[in-house]
Amino acid sequence: MDKKDIVLKVGGSLLYSENQDINFDIMGKIKSWYVENKDIYWKFVMVTGGGTLSRSLQSKVGNNIANEQALHSIAMSVTQTSAELLGGFLGHSNIFIPRTLGEAYEYLLEDTPGTLVSGGLKLGWSTDMDAAVFADILFEKRIYKLSNIEYVYDKDPKKHSDATPIKDMTWKEYFDLFSITDTDEHQANHSLPIDKVSARFCRNKEMSFFICGGKNLMEKEGLGDILSEGTLIHP
Repeated sequence: MDKKDIVLKVGGSLLYSENQDINFDIMGKIKSWYVENKDIYWKFVMVTGGGTLSRSLQSKVGNNIANEQALHSIAMSVTQTSAELLGGFLGHSNIFIPRTLGEAYEYLLEDTPGTLVSGGLKLGWSTDMDAAVFADILFEKRIYKLSNIEYVYDKDPKKHSDATPIKDMTWKEYFDLFSITDTDEHQANHSLPIDKVSARFCRNKEMSFFICGGKNLMEKEGLGDILSEGTLIHP
C-alpha cells in the first residue's frame, strides 16, 4: 500500500443540529466516504469538534463556573464524546480513539495502517490545533476541514447578502481578514473558520487548510465532491 495519509477535521456543528439532535444524515455521508476510501490511506485521521452541543453546555454553565480551565475542560470533553460517537458510527474494528496526546502520537508513528478518530486532547487547544498537530506528525501539509460553511467569505454571509466567497488565500490574507495577531490566544467556542493559534501554527509550519462543507453537504451526494470545493488557505 502507498503510505499516503489524510487528516480530516469534522466540525461539531455538522454532528449536532441546533436542538442538539445527532445529524445522522451527514454522518452517513462521512461513513460512506470512509468505507469507500479507507483502504486508500495508510493513516486515516478524523478529528471531531463540539459544535452546538458544546456551545449550549457552555452557555448553561458559564455563569456558574468562573474557572476558565474548567470551562475549557468541559468543552474538550464534548469533543471527545463526538469522537466516540463518530468512531462508533463508522463501525470499523480498526479504529483507535486516543485518550491522550501521547497515545495519539504513538499510534500515528506505528508502521501499520489504521484509523484514528479523536476529540480534543490538550486544554487550551481547539480541535483545529489537534488536527494540525496530527498532520504535522504525519508530515502531511494539508488538513481538510468539514464545516458549516462552504467557503471563507470576505464578510459574514449571515449578515451581508453581498458576501463574496474566497476560494484561494494566503495565511497573511487570512490573518488580515480576521485581524489575527501573533499574540492572540485561543478562546473556546469562538467562531472562526480556523482558530487563531492553529492558524499561526500552520503558517509557521507552511501547512494548508482546505475549508469545505456548508450547503454542499445537502446539495452534493458524495463527500468526495464536497471535499473538492471550498477555500484553500496556504502559505
